[in-house]
Amino acid sequence: MLHSIKVLAIAASFSAVLAPAAHAEGQTHTVMVLGAAFFPQITYVTPGDVVNFVNATETEQSIVAQDDGWSVGPLAAQGEQSVLISDGMATDFFIVDTSAEGAETGEAPASGSISFNSALLRD
Repeated sequence: MLHSIKVLAIAASFSAVLAPAAHAEGQTHTVMVLGAAFFPQITYVTPGDVVNFVNATETEQSIVAQDDGWSVGPLAAQGEQSVLISDGMATDFFIVDTSAEGAETGEAPASGSISFNSALLRD
C-alpha cells in the first residue's frame, strides 16, 4: 500500500512538470466586430493562439477569410466565436455583407488581418 502511494506521488509530480509542455496553450486575442471596422485591425498571433471574434453590433455578422479557408458566424448580435490559429492559414478576413443595403451602397466590406510577425512598437 505504501509503495502504491509513493508511485502515485511520483507520477503526479512528473505529470505536473510535463503536462504544461505537452499541453502548452497559446494566447487568446479578442477582435471586436464593429460593423464598419474591426478592432484591432491587425492581430499579431502565433500558431496555437486563439482569436475570439466578438460582435459588438446589434445585427448578425459573418466573417470569412480572403481564401474562404475559414469563417466565423453568423454571429448573433453581441455573440462571439473563436478561431484556432494554425500555420499556413489565410491572414486577411472581411465581413460578409448579405444585406440589401450593402449591395446598394457598393461600399467595400470591413476588413482585418492576422499577422505572424512581431507587433510593431512605437515610441
